[in-house]
Formats: sequence, C-alpha cells, structure tokens
Amino acid sequence: MSPFEWRSVGDHDPKRLAEARNQLLSATQWLARIERSYAAPHDPEVSLRWLDDRNVISTHDLGSELSLVLNVDDLRMQFNEAGNPSDHEIDVEERSPAHIEAWLLIELLHRGVDRERFSKDLPYDSVGLLNGDGVEFSPGEYEPELRALDAWMRNAAQAIKAAASAPGGQDDVLRVSPRDLRVQAAAGGRVLGFSPGDEMIPEPFFFVAEAGRADGAAEPIAVLRASEIRDSDAPERVVAFLRSGGQPTTH
Repeated sequence: MSPFEWRSVGDHDPKRLAEARNQLLSATQWLARIERSYAAPHDPEVSLRWLDDRNVISTHDLGSELSLVLNVDDLRMQFNEAGNPSDHEIDVEERSPAHIEAWLLIELLHRGVDRERFSKDLPYDSVGLLNGDGVEFSPGEYEPELRALDAWMRNAAQAIKAAASAPGGQDDVLRVSPRDLRVQAAAGGRVLGFSPGDEMIPEPFFFVAEAGRADGAAEPIAVLRASEIRDSDAPERVVAFLRSGGQPTTH
C-alpha cells in the first residue's frame, strides 16, 4: 500500500517550468521580507513554513496569531488570522512589486502592525527575480507549470513527513527556504528535502544533506531526480530514498 496519494505531475517544458519557478520564487520573497521584519528580525537566515492543512507557504507567527501565506498554484497572497484566511487577498496577476508592497503595507496598517518595522532587505542576493517596478507578475501565463510545482511540493511534503517520522527520524515542521524554495525537515542528524530545481539541477529533485545551516544550504550528499521517478511506485521509492539516504551523488 502506498504511504500516501501521489499526485501525477506529467511532463513540462524545462524552460517554462524554470520561468514559473522564478515567478514563485519572486513572490515568496515578500513572505521572506515580512518574516524577517516581524517574525525573526534578528535571525541572519530566513526560514518559512509549509502548512499541510492548506498546502501553502507561510511565514511564522508575526504576533497575535497573524501570518502571511502564499498559494503555489496561482501566487495569491493573504493573511491568516488565528489560523483562518482573511477576507482580503491579492491576485498578483499583472501586479508589479510596488503594487504588492502597497497592498502589504495597507493590510499591516489595518491590523495595527507597525509599518515602520517593514524592510525589503534580505540577507541574500535576489538578482534575477521580479524586483523592479517596471515588471509585472504573470502567473496566468504559467498556469500548467505552477500547478505542476504545486503538485510537486504537495507530494514532497507528504514524502518528507513520512520519511522523517521513521524510527530515528523526527516529525518536524516542514521548512521552506526562500532562497531556493527547498522544502525540508531534520531527521536523524540529516536534512531530508525537495527542490523544484536550481542552477545546478534544473529539474525537480529530492535530496538528503548533512544537517547544518537552517536555510538548508548544505550540499546534498544524495539526489533523486524527477526524471528517475515513475508515478506507479513514486511514494514508496521516494520515501525509501529519503530514509536510506540513497547513494552519494555528485553534480
């Protein structure tokens, strides 16, 4: 019996998938800015969360049970209040970074949050992302690819939790690194994780790394690529790979 239901992802053009990933990564930076401004202002690294109940990327508690969440499949953002989604959300379609910033500041004002604490500074390079006021988000153009990334991240969350809860593991909160969108959890002195792709490995992949930096920047010691995974046995194979650490892979 499969340990969980695997969502079929299908094949997608690598270039378009990378462009969709850049849209998602760019949108995630606004959560990272809110996280760094209000939840962990003194933390040199920034770490977000994956919420299983809504399958969204989220900040940690910003105070008074307030958090900001992002839907992966359409890049809509909204605040969570006491665990419940607020009535107002922003659809980033044809929105510039300036529009998103203005929406965030208004939402913070309505909730009595000190806007003076908000900062766009990040402790890492964001060159290449959608940052300039002359650019606009276009999730509608990448709807199939964003749905695929959403399916990958949902699959990854289930697989990592199943592997991390094995004997010797740790059923930990799933963290999301805004540097590169890695979803990961600590287990038995190692990091079990998933990446939607990066400069070194363009396709999505699962990985095992030595536990180290909180942002999961440690080099993977084992990698299982999307092209090596079949829907028919994906849950069992991915969980087994994460639990065993696979074979060391260089890239």
